[in-house]
Amino acid sequence: MIWVVSQDIGINYGHWVRLYQSRHFKDEYPEDNERFNNVVYTEEIERDREKSLLNMRERMFSEHKFKAAVFIGGMGGIIQEYEMFRRLQPEAAVIPVISTGGATLDVGAQVESLAPDLTEDRDYVALFHRHLDVSVREERFESPALQPAVVEERFWQPPATA
Repeated sequence: MIWVVSQDIGINYGHWVRLYQSRHFKDEYPEDNERFNNVVYTEEIERDREKSLLNMRERMFSEHKFKAAVFIGGMGGIIQEYEMFRRLQPEAAVIPVISTGGATLDVGAQVESLAPDLTEDRDYVALFHRHLDVSVREERFESPALQPAVVEERFWQPPATA
C-alpha cells in the first residue's frame, strides 16, 4: 500500500524510508522488499527470535537521530520498541495514535501528556501534519537530495504568469 501511494504522489519511497528486518525471519520477507532497495537486514542472534528482534531494534534506533516516532496499532513488540526508543532517543517526540487500537493503547498509557486528538482524530493525514510539524503547503520531492533545506522553499507556489 505504501508503495502505491508513493508512486501516486511521485516520490521514490526507497530514498525516504529505510526498512529494518531481522534475518531471523528470512523465510517470511514480503515480496515488496525487492521493490524498495532500502532494506537493512540485521543478523540473526543464536536462532533466537527475541534476541534477533532486540538486535534489530537496537540498530534501528541507534543508527539515526530521530525527530519523532509514530506508533500505530500493533502487538506486544510495540511496547519494547517504545521503551527502547525512549532510552536511545530521549529528545525525540513520541506520537502514539491511540485511535488505531492495539498495543498502542499501552504506549499511550505511558506517555505523560497525551494530546486528545491522538485518541479521537481519525483524519490521520491531518494528525501527522500537526504532530510531525509538516506544513500542508510543503511539496513532496522525489528524493531527499531534491528537497530544499529551507522549509519555506518547499512550499507550493502558483505557476508564474506571463
